[in-house]
Amino acid sequence: MTRRWWAVEWPGYIVLLAISGYWTAASSGSSACLRVLGGVFGTFCVVGLAVDLVKERRRKRAAADL
Repeated sequence: MTRRWWAVEWPGYIVLLAISGYWTAASSGSSACLRVLGGVFGTFCVVGLAVDLVKERRRKRAAADL
């Protein structure tokens, strides 16, 4: 049985969340606390994506070495 792939596991989804966070941070119509939270959320998503990509690269490299 194949494993079902969820949309939140797709790297593009994390990029979309990061963009929405930065969009909120850059929006002049948002209050100051929302702008800060949007920037923090966007940064969190970018860091999480980078960690996922590094883990995937290491996993593929370890599989290739076997």
